[in-house]
Amino acid sequence: MQIKYVIFLICSVITHTICAQRVEIIEPTLLECEYYKRVVTDTLDRKNDYKAEPAKLRIGKNSSMFYSPRELRWDSLGTDKRNQAMMFIEYSRKTGGKSLRGVFNEYVYKNFPENKVTVFNHFALMDWTYEEEWEKPQWELKDSTKVILEYPCQLAISHYRGRVWYAWFTFDIPISEGPWKLCGLPGLILEAYDKNKDYSFTATDLVNKGIHPVGIYDFRGDDWAKTTRKKYLETRYKELHTDPTERMSTMYGLKRSEGKKELKHRNYDFEETDYH
Repeated sequence: MQIKYVIFLICSVITHTICAQRVEIIEPTLLECEYYKRVVTDTLDRKNDYKAEPAKLRIGKNSSMFYSPRELRWDSLGTDKRNQAMMFIEYSRKTGGKSLRGVFNEYVYKNFPENKVTVFNHFALMDWTYEEEWEKPQWELKDSTKVILEYPCQLAISHYRGRVWYAWFTFDIPISEGPWKLCGLPGLILEAYDKNKDYSFTATDLVNKGIHPVGIYDFRGDDWAKTTRKKYLETRYKELHTDPTERMSTMYGLKRSEGKKELKHRNYDFEETDYH
């Protein structure tokens, strides 16, 4: 990104008006599972072109929250815009321009509100949210077994929203939960991936003490644009195929760069592909 756009972003962060926070505790967390989340960002080079970081699943008695701990930390800095901007500058200096934010910005809440799934995300220079009916995957149990985190696991397969998903769950943790929107098995899903392994989630740790509650942690008081799941995915997909520099130029009347910039990491789709 050109330096003038970096300066523009920093100034926007500093001058952003702080709105009322929304920190809504839903319920205590009984168990938190950390996963290594990996997403292929170019299906023409699945081995080398990907992004990955830890993601966590907080599980309560009735609901759950799947999120990026790095993104949650970044969002918490939104209570102090100047501090957020200063940390952005310092981190960029140390890492050569890498983002302080999480790689994955999406928050997924299952059974919140009751029998619904609620999603929050930041993209296309806006804050988005949608609510949908809680549609659980339908699984077919298989005989294959393996051990994950010292727990015996069994394989299950589901055709869910455009992808074939493989999930390894354990009867030893009888919680019908899993990463992202995956759930509906007679035990916690410790590993899951789609047929081509474009998306994969592998459990790396389980914690049952000293965990923050399941809740909405909107520290910045964002003005969320409510939409539908289909429109949400369509808008995200369109953003993938738009040069961010050109998008900012259009929105803020800045001078466009000459020529069309080749976009990287765009030859992939989302966990759900049934919106096309």
